[in-house]
Amino acid sequence: MTTTLLVFLPLLGFFLNGIYSYSTLRKKGVVSVVVSGTVGSATMIGSFALALLQFIRLKSIPGAGASIEEPLFTWIASGAVRVPFAFRFDALSSVFTLVITGVGSLIHVYSIGYMSDEGAAKYFAYLNLFCFMMLNLVLGATLPQVFLGWEGVGLASYLLIGFWSEDFAKVMAAQKAFLMNRVGDLGFLLAMFVAFKAAGTLDLLEVSRAGLAPAVATAFGLLIFFACTGKSAQIPLFTWLPDAMAGPTPVSALIHAATMVTSGIYLLTRLSPVISSSPLVMSVIAWTGAATALLAAVTACFQSDIKKVLAFSTISQLGFMFVACGTGGFENGVFHVMTHAFFKALLFLGAGSVIHALHGGQNIFKMGGLRKALPVTFITFTAGWAAILGLPPFSGFFSKDEIILGALHSPHGSPLLFSWMLLSAALTAFYMTRLYVLVFFGESRSSAKEKAHLHESPKVMTLPLLILSVLALSGGWFGAPVKIIAGEEVAASGSHWVMAVSVVAALIGAAIGWSRYSKKTKEEKVRDPIPLDRAYGWIFGKGASALSQGTGRFLEDGFFQGTIRALGAATELSGNLIRVFQSGSMQAYLLIMMAATLAVIGWFFFGVGGYGKF
Repeated sequence: MTTTLLVFLPLLGFFLNGIYSYSTLRKKGVVSVVVSGTVGSATMIGSFALALLQFIRLKSIPGAGASIEEPLFTWIASGAVRVPFAFRFDALSSVFTLVITGVGSLIHVYSIGYMSDEGAAKYFAYLNLFCFMMLNLVLGATLPQVFLGWEGVGLASYLLIGFWSEDFAKVMAAQKAFLMNRVGDLGFLLAMFVAFKAAGTLDLLEVSRAGLAPAVATAFGLLIFFACTGKSAQIPLFTWLPDAMAGPTPVSALIHAATMVTSGIYLLTRLSPVISSSPLVMSVIAWTGAATALLAAVTACFQSDIKKVLAFSTISQLGFMFVACGTGGFENGVFHVMTHAFFKALLFLGAGSVIHALHGGQNIFKMGGLRKALPVTFITFTAGWAAILGLPPFSGFFSKDEIILGALHSPHGSPLLFSWMLLSAALTAFYMTRLYVLVFFGESRSSAKEKAHLHESPKVMTLPLLILSVLALSGGWFGAPVKIIAGEEVAASGSHWVMAVSVVAALIGAAIGWSRYSKKTKEEKVRDPIPLDRAYGWIFGKGASALSQGTGRFLEDGFFQGTIRALGAATELSGNLIRVFQSGSMQAYLLIMMAATLAVIGWFFFGVGGYGKF
């Protein structure tokens, strides 16, 4: 029951911190961030240790496709539907489990130094709840169990993004994230109905091996992909992610860099036999990912908030992962999930260290020269910067180049897709160098108050940065890409010229960013090249309002009110007609009765057709 225990340990942390918070506040005491942080971190570190044990055990099982099953109970039993609540630890889920628990542990420890005592127990309880739900998502054996985790991380992310609930903007950002994810979740629900109707099962492995008809596989794949666009922030459901930076910075590192937003890649890879059987689905995934990668990279070039730059960078890197899946390189997408978790968590936590040192400042044009005041943050951030650029031997070099290579040589790739991804990589180097230079080089542009507050972060924050910087440097050498589905390791097939071109593109983008911003002092105007938020607001805000008003006028004023008026007029007319005969005279009533009787007798004897007339 090791897998079960590693899943439920974070849930234990959630309950312990909840009880601690309730009991302390009831006694009007002060919640200690050290106590609550220690509880939350200990449960996550314990979960990581158990995940390592399960991984070692899995590697010892001979044969491809090995897995460790732990059924707990029958969850749903209704007619022909039998859905067990079970955990499945295999090659694919092991990668995600180690990332969630490993990076999650570092972020929990970092949060002890980042967060204040106020609300600390609630914060760590929410973090533990999120990790519990995420582990359910990647270890669940059936589609309903994955959906439980899928919805659970949506709820936990809503609580964490809006953690500072006294700020209206943060509450609205949380609501936006929650609602946009629910739009995508409709695709997941419909996909489950399609899978059960076509395959007669909701077990993930059985659905993958069911051999669905081409039309069914296409419908199922498109529905699953639509669900993934919401959770993994792809066009058209990606505008929630930049706003989600309203939450605490460690939350951004955990949810929007290392775990939740990569759940779409997990689901596509888990169901890859069905997804890859439809060329249309593969093409849609690849080109949506490419368009998202380029659009987000362009938008990141115009941001001044350090966390917004990293947010759009996350969207762009997720686009790279979707291109990997859409070109058939699912294992490359998973490999990039792992390396991205290392360097993006490092970059977010490094940004948090900068924000902490500047007492909340986030504008990169009001920073500068921080490499001297924050030496550890600077060195570790440099490792993250080199990794996201894809410079050898950093981790991003290995995973990114495999994706770009697949965009060219894969049967689902093309020279146009390759060029598109190469341009996205160059833009990544440009905007990340822009951020790197404006934050750490040149003269300080901070206020006198911020300069007086400048200091390196405490060791509880810098230690996770140092560990993540080592992973950002060496993570690419961990033995990937690994054929996750087949369960066998293969050599990284690659063309040297593609690698060279990719590195040169990154260096050119970095050189342009360095030359343009190394002496930049004037703040640039922030703007969105393609203002999708405003477009969505016009379409779904004003458009929905206009539609509802027009529908109201048509139905309420036209149909319902018109029908009521017509019924009233008909009632009045019938009353007037009947009133003609209601004279109050007995003779008149007898005359009418005699006339009616004679009319019936006449029709009976002289009628035509099949009525009357003997």
